[in-house]
Amino acid sequence: MAGIAVGVVLVVAVLGYWLTRPTFGEISPTGYDYAMALGSACSRRDSTKIAKITQMIDQSTQDGQLESQEAAWLKGIAQKAQEGHWEMAYASVRTLMQEQTQKSNPLPELD
Repeated sequence: MAGIAVGVVLVVAVLGYWLTRPTFGEISPTGYDYAMALGSACSRRDSTKIAKITQMIDQSTQDGQLESQEAAWLKGIAQKAQEGHWEMAYASVRTLMQEQTQKSNPLPELD
């Protein structure tokens, strides 16, 4: 009986970790700029702008301005948009941007 309980706790812990882990990692200032541009293009449902941004991401990757992982994240978002999943793409941009914010340490008690 104790083995089953330990197994259940382990499964719940792994599932909890998997559901709360960050989707994206840290991106560079250049990646951040591309994410902002993608968000703007997604909100306007502008496929031409998405295609142009994707080309720029490719060029920045070739020039060494973007890491391949951040380019993959950005191009994944662009692909969602190009497939017509505008809301999903915009939500991904928002998630990427939220994951760039860092939590500050709480202020010390003043009293």
